[in-house]
Amino acid sequence: MMENIMKINDHEVEAVAGGTVRPHGEWKTVRSLPGGYLAIRTAPAYLYENEINHIGLINGEQVQIAGPSVQGTGINGSRVSYAYVYSPRYNCCGYVNAHYLG
Repeated sequence: MMENIMKINDHEVEAVAGGTVRPHGEWKTVRSLPGGYLAIRTAPAYLYENEINHIGLINGEQVQIAGPSVQGTGINGSRVSYAYVYSPRYNCCGYVNAHYLG
């Protein structure tokens, strides 16, 4: 019975889980920030508590896509697309609002 079970890769699992699969390793630039910084978060939700060390990215900074884009909550509970990225400046991974990546 088990011989008919097919294994799927991480990208396929992410797609089934509702994420938008992007090629891992793709580089993006932070752009169009109206002011302040783009927070790197532990979860795809706009909460002060989930900002990683309360650090952030600024316009022109580059990040590497490290996982799928997922839907989360923005300001006032709106739906926002978040990308899971790696920041070489901070040597950490986390979620950022994908609207500000280009």
